[in-house]
This record gives sequence, C-alpha cells and structure tokens, in this order.
Amino acid sequence: MEKGVIFVRVSKKEQNYQRQIEDLREVAYSQKVEIITEISEKISGAKDNIERSGLQELLTLAKSGEIDKVLVQEVSRLGRSTVEVLKVLEELSNLGVSVYVQNFGIETLKKGKRNPIAQFMFTLLAEFARLERETLRERILSGIEEARRKGKKLGRPNGTKEEKAAFLKKYPLITRNLRLGISIRKTSKICDVSINTVRKVNDYLTP
Repeated sequence: MEKGVIFVRVSKKEQNYQRQIEDLREVAYSQKVEIITEISEKISGAKDNIERSGLQELLTLAKSGEIDKVLVQEVSRLGRSTVEVLKVLEELSNLGVSVYVQNFGIETLKKGKRNPIAQFMFTLLAEFARLERETLRERILSGIEEARRKGKKLGRPNGTKEEKAAFLKKYPLITRNLRLGISIRKTSKICDVSINTVRKVNDYLTP
C-alpha cells in the first residue's frame, strides 16, 4: 500500500480548510493510500517556499523516503507563484513522490515515471493561479481608487458600541461561525445571507 500525505492550504486566518481535508480523505480511501499525516497551512501561496513551514515539512518527509504520494485538492494549494510551484513539483518528482490533484484527477508520476501530460497541465494551472491572483489584486486596487475619487470613506464602519452590539445580536449564528474560523463565503451559504452582511459582522467583530 502506498503511503501518502494530505496537504491543504488557505490564505487567510478566517478561512477553514476542513472541507479540503475531508474530500482528500475520501480520495485516499478510494485509492488505498495510507495517510501518515495531514499537513495544513494558513499562509499566502505567493510566499516563497522557504517561508512556508508546512511545505518544508512536506519536503522533509519526501526526502526521508517516508511517503510515495501527496494529495492536494487544487494545484493552487501548493502555491500561487508559478516558479515556486514548479520547484516543488520538480523536487518531489526527483524524490520519486507523486502529486495527485483531485479537481483534475491527474498525477505527476505513473508507475514511478513522469507523466508529461500532468507536467504540462500543472505548468498551465500554476500560471493561471498566478494570473488570477494578480487580476484580483488589480481589481481591488482599482475599486479602492474609484471609491476615493467618488469621495467615499474607506475602512471599517465607525458605528457606536451600542449600534454594533445591536447589529451583532441580530446575527448570532454568523458571529458564532466566524469565531469558529469558518470562512466568510461558507458562513454566507450556511446562514443563507449575503456575503456583505457576513463581512459587516466580521468587521464589527475585529478589534
């Protein structure tokens, strides 16, 4: 039986990676992979590999020969920098460790040999992830600049303590979920409210 690692990452502290873990556990079970550990990170994928403790732990396990496979949900979980992602894939491949990406059902190694189709796709996917991040950043900056031009006040709401308390009292479930570390997007779905409402609650909760 192959031995593997589940590797998950989210970018922000308020985001939750439990769903990634649960999905990958099912993948491991279906592929008969024995999971020896689960590694999780809460860090921007744009960071250099050397700055990411979870990724370094993964590479240490690979170098020790303890694992045969790494399970990730998306290639972007390995990182948002194309260069850094390709470095990880290259190092793992050289160590004989295959990377399986769930959302595309592709793997870097087949019977110990490199899968050229996977290598090509991962290069494209890593580049798409980088472009997506850059586009999002540009849109945010553009939106901020446009708001300033229109004279809108930026930053968190200034409401009084009484106003904040009254508002939070209306959304106890949202408050509870956010304090448990559930992401804003997921909380919005669970509570069936708009993302803007959840963001406002989160703003009031943040000192």
